[in-house]
Amino acid sequence: MAGMVFTDRVTDITYQEILPRLVDQINNSNIWTARVLTNVKEWSGVTLNLPIETANSTTGGSFSGMDTFPTAATDNTRLFTWYVAAYEQSVVVPGIERDVNANNEKQVLRLLSTRMDEAKISGLVGIGGILYGFGNGKDFDGLGLIVDNGTNSSAYGGITRSTSPFVNADVTDLTALNSGIITLDYLSSEFDNVSAAGSTSESPTIGLTTKAIWTFIEGIIQPMVSARYDTVRMGGYNRIDGGLPPGVAVPSGDQALKGAAGFNVLDYRARNMIADDMATSGTFFWLNEHYIDFYALRSPDLQKISSAVEVTEGFYDDVPFPSAWQFREMMSPVNQYGAVGLLMLMGNLVCGQPRRNGKLINITSN
Repeated sequence: MAGMVFTDRVTDITYQEILPRLVDQINNSNIWTARVLTNVKEWSGVTLNLPIETANSTTGGSFSGMDTFPTAATDNTRLFTWYVAAYEQSVVVPGIERDVNANNEKQVLRLLSTRMDEAKISGLVGIGGILYGFGNGKDFDGLGLIVDNGTNSSAYGGITRSTSPFVNADVTDLTALNSGIITLDYLSSEFDNVSAAGSTSESPTIGLTTKAIWTFIEGIIQPMVSARYDTVRMGGYNRIDGGLPPGVAVPSGDQALKGAAGFNVLDYRARNMIADDMATSGTFFWLNEHYIDFYALRSPDLQKISSAVEVTEGFYDDVPFPSAWQFREMMSPVNQYGAVGLLMLMGNLVCGQPRRNGKLINITSN
């Protein structure tokens, strides 16, 4: 129904209540970024280097009697190299707005808090897109670059993909194989393609995809499940609210993590499959997080600041992000009236074993 309309005479002299929260009407989930920034490691040096083994030694073999053993030195190591990238998000407070807000006795929202929340969320959204990207220009490396077989990137970590197959991830194009239709067989075969048989550490730890593809998979699995959902283990990660952080056990009897006329979480081969609104369209990733880390470069001249929002409701309030930002204090420009601060994240996303990651691409249906 339409609300009562008051005259200007009434509204001009009556205090209008403002609820002490902002509601985020724009952003959705950003799961991969939250997971990447959960356990940030420290960057050291001009570049980050990782020695890797590229072949086995050929100097071993069967022998008898007084056979002469091979003694030639082998050169089977290479060096992955990554460079620092950086992302900034400005926090701008015009002086006039600050003054008006400070002089308002009935202010409910603190101006700086709203601007800081906006900057934190905007920065995480920007980083979220980059962490699925190709490391173009000044960007951090992303899954588009890491989980590739030379189609989109000719090299990774300074090593050429065409001459060094171990740098390649596995990529399966379902349009070419199955008219874009995803099946459990393809989920299984892609898992196998990037795994060492029987090894937990050398197999994917998580499946990551879009909501649409997650729903395709749900549609495949749901008819196979008994109507007694309470007897079926489908726990581990809640698709709806981001659920449990890595390493946290599923609470006993938590019905939010089980199927009930549809699933919140899907478990396949004892791995959680998660929907992320930032995920690459038409793509399902099998990722081995044992080998993927974000290394952050910390500046002693910057402050560490919480990534949690203060006055904003939405995904970033429901799923607090770990503190990865550093902050340059608010400063007044010489020729402007106001203050400008900077949120900064420096470092890079690093994968020491691309071949343990894979993806199904061009998925259109189930």
